[in-house]
Amino acid sequence: MKKDMTHILVVDNERELLDLLELHLTESGMRVSKADSGRKALDLLHQHQFDLVILDILMDELDGFAVLEQLRQEEMKMPVILLSAKHELESKVHGLGLGADDYVTKPFSPAELVARVQAHLRRASGALSVYQSMVYTFGNLSLNPAGQVLFKNNQPILLSALETKIMLALIKRPNQPVSKARLFREAWGHENVDENSIGVYINLLRKKIEDDPRDPEYILTVWGVGYMLTGGAE
Repeated sequence: MKKDMTHILVVDNERELLDLLELHLTESGMRVSKADSGRKALDLLHQHQFDLVILDILMDELDGFAVLEQLRQEEMKMPVILLSAKHELESKVHGLGLGADDYVTKPFSPAELVARVQAHLRRASGALSVYQSMVYTFGNLSLNPAGQVLFKNNQPILLSALETKIMLALIKRPNQPVSKARLFREAWGHENVDENSIGVYINLLRKKIEDDPRDPEYILTVWGVGYMLTGGAE
């Protein structure tokens, strides 16, 4: 087996789903390890180096949230995609807040999940575009995409990878409505728009940037279109 083959860890207590995801990921040229419990997942994470983890939330004894929290506490930086039958916004917000990079609800298309995996792997590869290497300034905001940090009135605000991508799409087009489709394409790297995920990340950004997230001045909603960076950034 090639040493440089992308190595994916899939964690789920449903054996049929584990086998299905292994089939699709293997067909896409990836190496797959499987775990049917949170404990086994942590054991594998301590034994091997993985490029990405697909992690089910609802598991007995040690659930996906606990596994995610543990690996982030141990500063494991690989992208993590959460799987869940839960469609509640609170569950998604909690998972993303713990450091997940994506959240996919069951049932889902294996082909779509593979596309999401490939998009996250591209973003985590370390290759910086010319846009990522620049610093963008609008009003009292400055974004350093490479460092994943936003400065507001010269005070640093640390951003996640996806928050950085969304902020970059907005700050490149100040005072212009940016569609949800464009935001999703530039942040997630594919065309399968998940408006709920966009809404979750906009809320996370507002909590970090706005003086009052319930009455935003920087990231405004443009109904029927998307979002616009304006207002307080003057």
